[in-house]
Amino acid sequence: MTSFLNILPQLLRSAGDSDEAREQAVFAAWSASVGIPVLKATAPIRLERKTLLIAVTDSTWREQLKRIRGHALFKLNSLLGAPTVTQIEFVINKDFVTRNHQQPPEIKFNAPEEQARPLREKAQEIPDPDIRETFLRAAGKCLDRRSG
Repeated sequence: MTSFLNILPQLLRSAGDSDEAREQAVFAAWSASVGIPVLKATAPIRLERKTLLIAVTDSTWREQLKRIRGHALFKLNSLLGAPTVTQIEFVINKDFVTRNHQQPPEIKFNAPEEQARPLREKAQEIPDPDIRETFLRAAGKCLDRRSG
């Protein structure tokens, strides 16, 4: 994952004004910037302008995360290489967190084959299997939103 994080700022700059790419970069940075316990209790929902909306499992997590919000913002933007996020809001939504952490039985694209094929081919060039799977999952979600 470290090699992916090193190129994250460059990917973000290359994406230009793409809200979807910016959101996926922020989601990846969130996953890398928090520890495993926090990651298991949270799930990014969306990025609205520069506000990151994070689902948490309960009020205890929400209160704990509010206390470290400043540190989380600093770490997040450091990974992104720019002040991409200026606010983090925490909302209680245990079902969303649970659904977000379920592993899909297989990675599949619900998009036209002509869009999915080049992404699958490019993904094969990613040597790290974890990064390749993360890329395919993010690309699949993006294509799902476009086709839905």
